[in-house]
Amino acid sequence: MIYLHFNLSTQSHPHADSGPDSSYVAAVYEHTLILNPDPQVRLSRTAALRHVHQNLDIYDQQAARAAQQGAQILVFPEDGLQGFNFSRSSISGYLETIPDPEDESWNPCTEPQRHNNTEVLHTLSCMARRHSLYLVANMGDLQPCPLKSSPSSTCPPDGHWQFNTNVVFRCSVTLT
Repeated sequence: MIYLHFNLSTQSHPHADSGPDSSYVAAVYEHTLILNPDPQVRLSRTAALRHVHQNLDIYDQQAARAAQQGAQILVFPEDGLQGFNFSRSSISGYLETIPDPEDESWNPCTEPQRHNNTEVLHTLSCMARRHSLYLVANMGDLQPCPLKSSPSSTCPPDGHWQFNTNVVFRCSVTLT
């Protein structure tokens, strides 16, 4: 794990506080993930979650370690939960519909039943809360057509878009 200490400068960030809390400690974690042995084979949602939870368990251990060492934000790697080399079809069991935070305020940890099939979002959100960290993780996102951001775009034949998306969860403590 790499730890970085940042001091915020009021010159480069005019809204940053120049007091004693104007810095934060970030940790970046890169790991040898537990891969799906055959990413071209489509897994059920249950099997995909079983696989992802193996990597989430490692994330949780590292989040605890980062918090113990003073990190305030922890960034996990791209494709660190499910791996890579999937086809459009074979990754489908791993995908979750990530709500747009500009459209709604939702805490998956405290409101897990608000959206279906959001087990990974729930686990990551609770991890951030439990370890009092800001947490950044990369995961697969499934969005219905048409896209709000591009309503005239041509929809894929299966009726939804798939994205590689970074999610950020706030801890219970606000950084200044």
